[in-house]
Amino acid sequence: MEGNLIRVLFGKLLDALRFDRPRPRLEDVDPDASRRRGRFKVLCDGIDIRGQILFPSSHPSRQYPALIVCHGIPGSGAQRPPNDPGYEGLAQHFSSLGLAAVIFNFRGCGDSGGNFDMIGWARDLEAVVETVLNTPYIDPTRLMILGFSGGGAAAIRVAADNEKVFSLAVVGTPAHFKLFEANPDEIVRDFRERGLFRDKDFPRDVDNWLHGFEDIEPRRWIAHFKGKHFLVVHGDADELIPVEHAQELVDRAPAGISELSVIPGGVHRLRVDPRCIEILDNWIQKTLGWQR
Repeated sequence: MEGNLIRVLFGKLLDALRFDRPRPRLEDVDPDASRRRGRFKVLCDGIDIRGQILFPSSHPSRQYPALIVCHGIPGSGAQRPPNDPGYEGLAQHFSSLGLAAVIFNFRGCGDSGGNFDMIGWARDLEAVVETVLNTPYIDPTRLMILGFSGGGAAAIRVAADNEKVFSLAVVGTPAHFKLFEANPDEIVRDFRERGLFRDKDFPRDVDNWLHGFEDIEPRRWIAHFKGKHFLVVHGDADELIPVEHAQELVDRAPAGISELSVIPGGVHRLRVDPRCIEILDNWIQKTLGWQR
C-alpha cells in the first residue's frame, strides 16, 4: 500500500515538473539554415528505414521535447504542388517552435527500403521511437507523435502499446480500412502503380497482406492509448476519408484526453492547410504548457 502511494506521488511530481518547464526563448531557436540536423538509419525486419532529426539549435545544450511526424500513404507520384513544402517543411516549422522534429520514410517509401506493408509500418515507427528516445538532447518524458492519414493509423497502433508516447495527434486518419475489402486485386494493382512495391513478387500472400490493415484498425487500438493527450484533425470535405471516421476515433479514445477539430471545407491533404498547422501549433504548445 505504502509503495503504491509513493509511486502515485512520484508520478504526480513528474507531471508537475513536465508542465512547469517554460517555452524556449526566441534566442534558443536558430535560423533554419543553421539548425542542427541529424540523419539516422534504423534496421527493421532487415529493412533500412531512413530519417532525420532537426533540432531548434545548431548547438543543443539541453533536452528538447520531440515530435515524430509520420507521413501518409503516398499518392500517384505526381509532382508536388508549389504550395506544398513537404514533410521537410513541416520539420522546419515545428523545430521553430522549440521542438526536435523527426521525419522519416516508412518502408516502401522515399529512400527507405522494402515494400509497403501496414503492419510493417507500425514496426518501423516502433524502431524510430526507440532511436529517438536514445538520441542525445531528447527529453524522453515529452515524446509526441503526429500522424497523417495512414501514418496516423500506424501511430495509433504504436501509441497503444508504448507508454513513453506522451501525446498523439492524427490528421485525416481513417478509423478503419473497410474500403480495402471491396476489390483486393485492384488495391494491389494500385499500390504497385504508385511504386510502393519494389519487389515484383510482393505481396506473395495477398490475403495475409490485406489482413494487416484489419489488424492495425485504428478504432480498435485507440481505446488502449496510454498517453495524456489525443487530438484528431479532419476536414469536413475530405474526399478520401469521411469526417465520420474522426468522430469515431474520438468516441473510442480514453475519456477526458481527446479533442476533435473539424476544418470547414478542409480536404484530405491538410498538411498544406494553414488552419490545420495553426491547430497543431496551438495544441502542441498547450500540451507542453507553453501557452502564451
